[in-house]
Amino acid sequence: MATKKEFEAAEASVRAHEEVGEFITGWKHGEPTDLAGWATRKKANLMGTAKSTHYTPPFRPFDLLKSPNAVLILMENASHRIGVESVVGVQESFHRYVDYDVIYFQFCGNTSIETECGIYDAGPGELILIPAGISHRSIGNKDSLRYVCYSHEPIEYVMDEAQYTGHTKFKMSRTGRPAWTKTKTNSAANGRVLERMHFWNDGPKDLTTAERDYDAMIGVATAGPGQEASLVHKLRAFDHFTGISGSNGPDVGTQVLMEAPSLRIRTYNIIGEQFAFHRPLRSEELRIQFRGDALDLSEFDNVECTPGIVTVIPLGIAHSVVTVPPNATDFLRLNFYSRLPWRMVADLNDHATESQFEIKTNAS
Repeated sequence: MATKKEFEAAEASVRAHEEVGEFITGWKHGEPTDLAGWATRKKANLMGTAKSTHYTPPFRPFDLLKSPNAVLILMENASHRIGVESVVGVQESFHRYVDYDVIYFQFCGNTSIETECGIYDAGPGELILIPAGISHRSIGNKDSLRYVCYSHEPIEYVMDEAQYTGHTKFKMSRTGRPAWTKTKTNSAANGRVLERMHFWNDGPKDLTTAERDYDAMIGVATAGPGQEASLVHKLRAFDHFTGISGSNGPDVGTQVLMEAPSLRIRTYNIIGEQFAFHRPLRSEELRIQFRGDALDLSEFDNVECTPGIVTVIPLGIAHSVVTVPPNATDFLRLNFYSRLPWRMVADLNDHATESQFEIKTNAS
């Protein structure tokens, strides 16, 4: 983790140049770029000069969890819900999200997901898309932490494996985690198991369950005529870079991982200061710091970011980033972009623990 002096030195390096470019984007679904304009700005006018009721302070989502095996929804809109969970042991039931897709982004530890399409193992830095209607349950080790994204809009695009440019494995360790014990679960690997069905408009009291045969839950679903061979998709989120993102222009060096009409997922591997500030006109950003330290710059504030920190950029707010130190090569970040503004539904100040994350990388 970078020292206070290193963060201060990074900010000083940013302020050494008075002017900076600004690229302005809209939202063009399914197109490689949505550039809407350019401008030249005074840097001093783009850092810490704005106040807004839409401002979300940086937060540590996994430190908001009060118990294991329960999804905590952080934010939502009409089409998306994003939350976090700690999967400890075997989930109490299989889950069938009837009318919405679910995306898991494994942040720490490992999770095995038993699905009707087979069994998928997820480690740090991996994404798994399970489309609507595919029943599944998860088995996590004691360190398993992941993001959950529910999308009422079907995910229409998934990056092809042919676009990989490397193969990286990560091991993430957490200090300051709570001393949770495994909850009592229905962990049968044969015989009868419970399934819960979930509907997008379910209320707190709605419940739909069914008893199933375990043998009829694993690897029994296949794609229909005209569909892709695999219904479930697993991606290595940080193995597709074609260059250093943020170095020469918007979207240079990075590719879209998944996309729906109002949702887009990208990852970044920036070195030094981003080439320009970004002002989004039609999308909000949720930014997950996965590896490396950075100073996030914006019209709201300059924020120190370490692994496990999340920052949110609302519509219209110019922002940039510089790695700490500026020559660091370990920066990795995953962003959710939404065309629909999010509502914060969790108390983002209610941190129950104070965690830090350390990551080891094995690249080939």
